[in-house]
Amino acid sequence: MGKDGLPSKPIFLLLLVFLPGNTSPTAEPQYMVLLPFLIHTDSPEKVCVQLTHLNESVTLSATLEYQGENRSLIDDVVSEKDVFTCIPFSLPKSNSTSVAFLTVMVKGATLQFRSRKTLLVKNSESLVFVQTDKPIYKPGQTVLFRIVSLDKDFYPLNEKFPFVYVQVSG
Repeated sequence: MGKDGLPSKPIFLLLLVFLPGNTSPTAEPQYMVLLPFLIHTDSPEKVCVQLTHLNESVTLSATLEYQGENRSLIDDVVSEKDVFTCIPFSLPKSNSTSVAFLTVMVKGATLQFRSRKTLLVKNSESLVFVQTDKPIYKPGQTVLFRIVSLDKDFYPLNEKFPFVYVQVSG
């Protein structure tokens, strides 16, 4: 929380408005797929699926196509009328920024939904800060320093640096 009592990170909200005319028992089945457009590698991500007003059992499947491989994230039978589920996943590092595809399918006896979304996949990058105990040193003094590595959200990483080179100037 920030000083003013508000969250220090920006929050993105998705508001769903159901109109009063859409609350009858014969409402049409609906679905919604929520996922970030930008996926960072080696970082936990989630895809969420909401199904409403189902009138039959359906098979819910989600497949991720990335670097020429298809990975099944979920393949489940849903028999509840309303369902909201989130599926965690992560992607391995790649040589460059690339594209992945997520396909979500809902199949039943009388209904079928299919959603295919394009995702941008970017390698996670850490921010590295080097801090010394004072700004200027005299010849012969010991230099004390710390190195901190942070992720894209400024959370500390457990990253190790096997070598650190110090260059003396002047």
